[in-house]
Amino acid sequence: MQARRLSVWLFLFLGVHVTSNAQFLEYGAGVGVLNYAGDLDNGYPVDNLRFGIRAFHRMNLSDIVAVKYSIGYGKIAGSDDRPIDPFAGIRRRTFERGVFEGTLTFEYNFLDYKDDNSPIRWTPYVFGGVGFARIFGERTKDYNKIQPIIPFGIGYKHLIGKQFAFGFEFGLRKTFFDELDEVSDGDVQIRDFSYGNPEDNDWYSFSTVSISYILYKIPCPFRYIPNRSIYRY
Repeated sequence: MQARRLSVWLFLFLGVHVTSNAQFLEYGAGVGVLNYAGDLDNGYPVDNLRFGIRAFHRMNLSDIVAVKYSIGYGKIAGSDDRPIDPFAGIRRRTFERGVFEGTLTFEYNFLDYKDDNSPIRWTPYVFGGVGFARIFGERTKDYNKIQPIIPFGIGYKHLIGKQFAFGFEFGLRKTFFDELDEVSDGDVQIRDFSYGNPEDNDWYSFSTVSISYILYKIPCPFRYIPNRSIYRY
């Protein structure tokens, strides 16, 4: 229920963006990789990387602050091929699952790269926000497949002319969930070694390179006054 309310709030926010006074609106897409950290892998090993895609809509509220709504899909995977303890070496678990996510993030640009008088056409930025993840694949336990997440990370933007931008972003996803790998608490009396640490929730990362199209508004220096004389005839 919590994740459902969060998703509804995200779409409502997107629906009212047309009333904002943003100078630029951006629509973009990108490709990237996902990685996983949890009971099977404490870090983010390279051989766990899986392909992902993303689309986003960005509202530039100012030259410094932006709001971005994005959706993405990819896969996460992990295994006990590099055992983190002796029990993991006996457990020998592997998994691969699909993840669809929707996120709403706020971005802070460190440089004023959009000013026409500025020689700098790029900026690093940080971001953070809220979102949800929908988990796909077979499951052996009973849990909600839609889970809340907290996305945050760093990125880089580079303007290409006035209407395109190249971007790179590395983001982490904090979950409140320990079943991405379906390894969590278990009955230690059975000693089937299928259990993990229920106090340590699973994480995943989503890194992308993207291209976006900017709706550039050119201000008119003169006020338009209609010629009402044409109505006389």
